[in-house]
Amino acid sequence: MWHEGDAAVGDLLKSPVFGPADRMQEALPVSNWWADRGIVLSSSELNRTALFRLAAQCWETDEPDWVTFLWHILAWGVVGDYRNASKIVASADDAEQRARLNGVLRAAAEASRRGDIRTAYTAIHGRVARLGPAFFSKFLYLTSERDSPGSRCLILDSRVSAAVFTLTGREYWKETAATYERFCVEVDRWSELFGEPDDLIEFRLYQFGRLIASSRWRWLHTEASLYREGRQHVEFNDIAERQARLMGWTTV
Repeated sequence: MWHEGDAAVGDLLKSPVFGPADRMQEALPVSNWWADRGIVLSSSELNRTALFRLAAQCWETDEPDWVTFLWHILAWGVVGDYRNASKIVASADDAEQRARLNGVLRAAAEASRRGDIRTAYTAIHGRVARLGPAFFSKFLYLTSERDSPGSRCLILDSRVSAAVFTLTGREYWKETAATYERFCVEVDRWSELFGEPDDLIEFRLYQFGRLIASSRWRWLHTEASLYREGRQHVEFNDIAERQARLMGWTTV
């Protein structure tokens, strides 16, 4: 029988329902939305590895173009609704606006790279219209130092928050630097506990958030339905497999 807490995170990491670990590196196609607005991106598809490579190229220059790097992150992360992306792109319409945005991004990137999670969050939070934590945490993650010891910036969006809440009862909804830092430290602890990369854990949490449509109630309802069918012991995978079928998925 599954139990809420750290063990549930371990169950998630071992579950076959979520597919192989290399799904984290699946490339996503870039929408024509960007080309239609005259924004040239480096590739027709993007994944995490490609974005880390672009970040490395930025670090190699004296005057990195973090604005264009942000466009790549949005192209990778936006699914369907480009209303916020339109507002963000509009915030760099002229040279002065673009320089201001680049300065905000540079300060956040430099803090992320040196592992100063709270400062990185503070440097960007509320500084760019319509750029909320779900997206700027992607920027912070992709500008982090992957090989440095200890916690670093990771992606925290509503699906990940819902997953952690469902699995552990711990809340990371509040949009503050302290909450974000606490989340990153927690995932680093799980990385040590379970011997898995911190960003793989974040990705599995994201997948789980999709599985339950960001609703703890869905998970608990599915668990209860299995008991009502007469099951004596309901394990994590029992619930995950049933929920995947209910959502029309064989893998998430």
